[in-house]
Amino acid sequence: MATLSQINIYPIKSMAGFEVSNVYVSKTGLAYDRQMMLIDTKGKFVTARKLPRLLSFAVVLHESGSVIKAPSGSSFKINNDDFKSNVSVNIWRHDMSALVANDDINKWLSTELELDVRLVRLSEDSQRTVSNSSQALAFSDGYPLLIIGEESLELLNKKASEPSLMSQFRSNLVFSGDQPFIEDTWRRIKIGDVEFEFVKPCERCIMTTVDMSTFNFRKSKEPLQTLAKFRADKRGRLMFGENLIAKNEGIISLGDKIEILETHESIHYGVK
Repeated sequence: MATLSQINIYPIKSMAGFEVSNVYVSKTGLAYDRQMMLIDTKGKFVTARKLPRLLSFAVVLHESGSVIKAPSGSSFKINNDDFKSNVSVNIWRHDMSALVANDDINKWLSTELELDVRLVRLSEDSQRTVSNSSQALAFSDGYPLLIIGEESLELLNKKASEPSLMSQFRSNLVFSGDQPFIEDTWRRIKIGDVEFEFVKPCERCIMTTVDMSTFNFRKSKEPLQTLAKFRADKRGRLMFGENLIAKNEGIISLGDKIEILETHESIHYGVK
């Protein structure tokens, strides 16, 4: 039986995440997950796809906010009430409202990143939903949650010229104890108090090729190089992991058994 082996939260989009032993699953996914992100001077979201060293910035929560630690060793404490004015931000095809951080925070981040950026977080006025759904969404790309099996990564690494870490895939939920890519066949599952519905496989991008020790893109282009050989769909998209949404709110914990409620036939993948 599959067991939940990792729970990962990423408070600021594209910055480093951290593991927790249990978490409350809210309307937008895991509590605190992707509630903040960076935008440029035009309000467009900034990610590690173009700025891979963002992944080297650590984020830790405290009782009334968070602390960001830069690779330089400098850190900045942020309180929730440091976000005041509403601004319009763009993430993919969505324009939405968010609260912008004060100037001191933005100046520090801009200096550390050598790029003019602002930090924003969700507000009560932020309205964004999953495509073709009323499911609320924070600053995640398109879906609030991602799950991957440890055995799936093990098989990928056996085939690849260079091994990858689970952290390269930014998965919220990781499980162990079943066959590789068994998650491809799941339609509905239950973990702890929460039932989850699988929406679609996760298309992987260049961000997965960032070397987590140097925070530069790998010359080998792994794992995309290997995924192209056995995980390409009919449109040539490279799939690894499954996007899902929570059907209710509740608590999940490490060690929870994954109850399979409904399955379907796996998609046939081939060579790109």
